[in-house]
Amino acid sequence: MRPLHEILLPTDFSPRSADVARYAAGVARHFSSQITLLHVLPPVNLAFAAFGSCAMLDEVLTHQNEETCDELNSYFPDELRGVSVKRIVSEGDPAEIIPAYCASERVGLVMMPTQGCDAVRRLLLDSVTARVLQDVDCPVWTSSPVMNTHAAVSPVPKGIVCAIHVDPGGDRILKWAADLASGLQARLIVVHAISSSEFHLETHFPGTEIRRALDDAHARISNVLGGSPMPEAEIRVEGGSVPDVVCSVVQDSRADLLIVGRASNRGMMGRLRTLSYALIRESACPVISI
Repeated sequence: MRPLHEILLPTDFSPRSADVARYAAGVARHFSSQITLLHVLPPVNLAFAAFGSCAMLDEVLTHQNEETCDELNSYFPDELRGVSVKRIVSEGDPAEIIPAYCASERVGLVMMPTQGCDAVRRLLLDSVTARVLQDVDCPVWTSSPVMNTHAAVSPVPKGIVCAIHVDPGGDRILKWAADLASGLQARLIVVHAISSSEFHLETHFPGTEIRRALDDAHARISNVLGGSPMPEAEIRVEGGSVPDVVCSVVQDSRADLLIVGRASNRGMMGRLRTLSYALIRESACPVISI
């Protein structure tokens, strides 16, 4: 697990950004992390720049930056009290500035909301979140508008579900989750779903062979956990579709956090990662995607 020296918290001052700020403050206190508040101003309108004087343009930009700095300085003073906070105002495309900042600094975690509360808008992540998930190498924490109320009670997760595919990429995610759960002193549940439609278990693994497939996956996960800080974590290996199994475990355990793998620029790495988009978008609790 990459040390959480710095948590990047991009904000547009919306209510959903404020919700994520509460989580960030709780995690930062626990790990003695620095929070970097980042607000990205839109680029200068070229039409305005063309028809306005340089002096007027400079005055507008200076005023805009001063107002934004004041707003960042007063952003959640009570919630962020006692936390080391760095504040940055930048200009341009947030989907480019956020990955560039992560690449140049020691960012251990990006924390940001997804957008949209209605059924239609939830079909897609907003473009900034989607591009950040695609372009940054560090883990990304996202929170969905459909989160259950219980998930927002504690700013520090106490129940974590880690959904993995049984392969080397899944081992890496599992070790990261175990490190995080140990550091937070949280309960960890590891879930792996074997899809009967994908592997045709009923046809090719009749009777005891289905049980053997489940047991083999359980043993692989147990072996990885044995070398982690959470060797006694609960393991759930079940047959069924990945979203159904994962969401069921999250609901049943009343988890505060879900950890999943995600796609990278190097291609889709594992079956679960092809489904992580839906899990991130619809999760009943915050999601860290790795």
